[in-house]
Amino acid sequence: MSRKDDGPGRAFVPAQWNAIYLLGAAGALVAALIVGIQPLLLDTVFGIAFEKEGSINADVQVVAEIISIIAVGLAGLTSDRIGRVPVIAIAFLAVCFGAFLSLVSLDTAPTLGAGALVLFYLVRALITSGAETAQLQLATLVGDASEFGNRPRLIRNIVLMTVFGGTVLAAIVIQIAKQPGGIAVILTLPLLVGIFGFFMARRMLTDVAPRLQGDEHLLRKVWALVSRDPRMQLALVAAFYTRADVVITSLFFSLWCISVSDLLGMTRTAAAAHAAVMIGLLGFAVLVAIPFWKVVIERHSRISAIGASLSLAGMGYGVLGMFANPFNGFVALPLLLIGVGHAGCTVTLNVLTVDISPKRILGSMLGTVYLIGGVGIIMMVQSSGYYFDAAGPRAPFLLMATGKFLVTLYAGWLLLNGINETATHSLTGGRKIDWKPLVFMTAALPFVWLIGRVLTGGYITNGSLAEAPVGFINRYLGDWAITFLLISLAIRPVQELTGIKVLARYRRMIGLYAFFYALMHVIAYPALEWAFNVHDMLGDIVKRPFILLGILAFIPMTALAVTSTDRQIRRLGGKRWKKLHQAVYAIGILAALHFIFAANHENGEPYVYAVIIAALLAYRVAGWRKKAPG
Repeated sequence: MSRKDDGPGRAFVPAQWNAIYLLGAAGALVAALIVGIQPLLLDTVFGIAFEKEGSINADVQVVAEIISIIAVGLAGLTSDRIGRVPVIAIAFLAVCFGAFLSLVSLDTAPTLGAGALVLFYLVRALITSGAETAQLQLATLVGDASEFGNRPRLIRNIVLMTVFGGTVLAAIVIQIAKQPGGIAVILTLPLLVGIFGFFMARRMLTDVAPRLQGDEHLLRKVWALVSRDPRMQLALVAAFYTRADVVITSLFFSLWCISVSDLLGMTRTAAAAHAAVMIGLLGFAVLVAIPFWKVVIERHSRISAIGASLSLAGMGYGVLGMFANPFNGFVALPLLLIGVGHAGCTVTLNVLTVDISPKRILGSMLGTVYLIGGVGIIMMVQSSGYYFDAAGPRAPFLLMATGKFLVTLYAGWLLLNGINETATHSLTGGRKIDWKPLVFMTAALPFVWLIGRVLTGGYITNGSLAEAPVGFINRYLGDWAITFLLISLAIRPVQELTGIKVLARYRRMIGLYAFFYALMHVIAYPALEWAFNVHDMLGDIVKRPFILLGILAFIPMTALAVTSTDRQIRRLGGKRWKKLHQAVYAIGILAALHFIFAANHENGEPYVYAVIIAALLAYRVAGWRKKAPG
């Protein structure tokens, strides 16, 4: 099962290749700078309390990533119709606007307080969306102009420049933060890069891929390709954990260094600068390893390369999580391992996607890989933020190690089931792979991580959880409950809009996971917070009435879970069962209100969830009105 190129992609002249590589480095630099400077910015400019730094930093990243997923996904679909170059130019304009607002938020932070922080949410979303859209479209442009023989070399080059800009160059630039006015200088740089990128894209770049014509449904074509090629399925699952590498290491290693700087008599800006140097070492490892991985993926199976690179990164994260001091010189060793593994997986994912994808839908395919990676960033950063605050600064790295090893096992499972490649990288083994086991394991991971946290944290004393971080556990379970509720609500609209009917197979499983986490959330409240002290618990409910909203959401959710079996569907009848399960939208509204009133005032994440629920409900109401008589 191999794919020939749709046409001979016209090669660029050297000046155009240089422009592509330069813009790739510039876009990566901007994306890395805004992540790298964020912990220091929130700490020194916005004055976020130390005990909330992990969760607030994670919330900002999650909000930015949600918006970026939507923007970059739409850009990928659009580029197949209008071309890559217009999208790249618009992306750099978005960086310009976001950079301008970042300077405004810096000036207004002392007077606006929380308002300036809300503005920073918008800044992060604009700069991240613009920079990542530009990077993805530049990589797509390379795929358009490459052929099977030169593709590993060309993709290696764009990845090298992207990594150089996002790690090594960013580590050097962040050192400016130690100087007076350094933060303002760093925030000005994206404005200059955005202006430069816009004019460079318009003057130097040209489109070479055939544009999609007519009413061809892009997402349906993407799904057809993914569903028939297990390598593409592995690539998407690997992207889920791989795209989070730089964000997790940059964000949480910086936070770790800043959190212990006072104990070591070091300024926080110096700690942030040290973290940037160490992340620069990770980037150096990526740069050095990319040529090696180019040889590996040319000579060996793509599946084997993905499995090997993920296992190396997993070992790096696991070892990093064992250190007690981020300023220990040996911390460089696991960071180097993470860099080597990240390099292999990134290059292999890009080469494999371009190999398999018809050029007519290459933008959509790379956008899909980006989308899955973005969802991975959201889920991993959200969990890591909670773990950083409640379990300690090393916890995010242990979470990443768990995910890496999970996907390594999946790659090995494919090989054991005869899914492999020939010497010419044609697929062997025609067995169809069911995603249900992987969906089940992935959805269970948050609970496994929570159990691991309790067991390794020494919170169980004489069979009691008296020392456990109860607030963290309850919030963590509630967040995952609403996350899975949103996913289950979104499956049907995505299924209807894309025509991918097979998605319905996973809706019930995801919905039941939402109920499971909600059930654990409800049990944790009387059992852990109040030790079943009914009198004090009722007094707390009176003081915090949003708890009643949660209870009101959980009661009908229980009814839906109980009636989710095939036997209950037959007993109730299809029409009655569907009418009953329409209550899930009311549950979503109640859950969103519960989340908003329970959250801290500076936490913007509940409002993002509420907007998503409102959009899904509006879509459903429009569907009901369309079907209604008259």
